[in-house]
Amino acid sequence: MFFLGAYLERDEGTARVVVVEKGFYSGTKRYRIVHAETLQEKDRDALTRTLLDMRLDERWTAVKKVFSQSGRPPKTKKEPPLILLTSRDDVVQMAEAMRRRCASVEVLLSTEPDQVVKQRLKSDAFHNCHVVTLPMIRKALEAAMEKGSLNADELKVHGASPLYLLAEALLEAPHGEAVVSGDNAAWFCALGGSIWHGESIRRVKRY
Repeated sequence: MFFLGAYLERDEGTARVVVVEKGFYSGTKRYRIVHAETLQEKDRDALTRTLLDMRLDERWTAVKKVFSQSGRPPKTKKEPPLILLTSRDDVVQMAEAMRRRCASVEVLLSTEPDQVVKQRLKSDAFHNCHVVTLPMIRKALEAAMEKGSLNADELKVHGASPLYLLAEALLEAPHGEAVVSGDNAAWFCALGGSIWHGESIRRVKRY
């Protein structure tokens, strides 16, 4: 499966986006970063449309076979990426707009929500909102690197990649605050939110 992790900046039309593939090889969970870019749209509505269009990109649409218990030939099922919106602000409304377009969306709030947001979380019928602090994201990244599920060296293959500096920070000071400072913080949340979800949220398969 794929995660489309988007960290929404204070500027309403800007987001850092990282697409992560999650797979299993020899019984071990693996994460592979397949795409990273900065989106700059005129407003939040335009950004919503762009993210929904990215979701339909065939490059990160998983194709799986669903087998029948009655012996009929297996069917092919396409599974678009799960969108993970990470922000310090309230993005529940944006998630709801995406869900109306039949997108699978979950919200990761990187700071403790205020009372208004807490009320919205309580009324969220999908229960797809999580409070995920920066220490929680850091812990998930460190655990994935220690287990070999995430290889930070792979992020440094292309020097022009926006994740290059983040990879250096992860490799040089995996337990340091420098990882989430400056421009790295946005990429840290966009990537780390996907890793946190993959490590923390149990996925239920339905056939």
